[in-house]
Amino acid sequence: MFKEIEKYAEYEWNKRKNREKEKCFNYKSSEFLKNPALIFGRLIPYPDDSDGKDSPDNKQECLELVVGEMEKLNEEINNRGFSIAARYGYAVKGLETYGFKTRNLQLSLLWRIIVGLGASHPQETSMTLHHIYGIPYIPGSAVKGITRHWVILNKFNNDEQKALKNEEFKEIFGTQEKEGEVIFFDAYTCGKIKLVIDIMNPHYSKYYSGLESPTDYQSPNPIKFLALEKTKFNFYVASKNKKLLSIALDYLKEALLQHGIGAKTSIGYGFFKV
Repeated sequence: MFKEIEKYAEYEWNKRKNREKEKCFNYKSSEFLKNPALIFGRLIPYPDDSDGKDSPDNKQECLELVVGEMEKLNEEINNRGFSIAARYGYAVKGLETYGFKTRNLQLSLLWRIIVGLGASHPQETSMTLHHIYGIPYIPGSAVKGITRHWVILNKFNNDEQKALKNEEFKEIFGTQEKEGEVIFFDAYTCGKIKLVIDIMNPHYSKYYSGLESPTDYQSPNPIKFLALEKTKFNFYVASKNKKLLSIALDYLKEALLQHGIGAKTSIGYGFFKV
């Protein structure tokens, strides 16, 4: 066994040293189910261009691998009847034995969503995937943050200082001195998980860098990234105050329907429908 590992390691070393064009994604094996989050975060393609830079083909192949493994994981979840959203819902409902009241909101994506696009990642673009389950999800901090932002924007004319003088606002979202009375939980998909490879194609990269004017002779710079398409999410909130809970849920719904969540909301990403 050790001889085989040593032999394979030597082959990999020689292949990289000689900068061979052949790429080796051995994790495509279908012998076992793999965690897409680990593949996306740890299986980073190595440089194989003659100038030592990452090959665009490598990135494309890595993203295709993540999409493929997500499809297998989704199929396995459906076949086994293992609903992560349902299990999470049971856990949230368990808080009711401690005096909390819980509410949930199930909404469908209008088109696509990207959460965590700007997070640090070797491939320039990222995506928030659960480190254990491997599936896309929306962190509770993002859910609370976008709800708070929407309330300040629409109820207080984008004046945060004015909002912080409002007792109801402070009770729901909290302040630096006191935590809020409403808990916003992570949101999980409760339908088919459909990952797609999306693309943004800036044409004036030197202009955006402040180096040149936006002239037509500059070359496009296509950047590929992962997005989640047309699925449903379950959003949960909890509080010991029934009135605040109802208000917070209404705010959350309005924020998701009217403002969106995640990256690129200005061009239609991250919006939901009932």
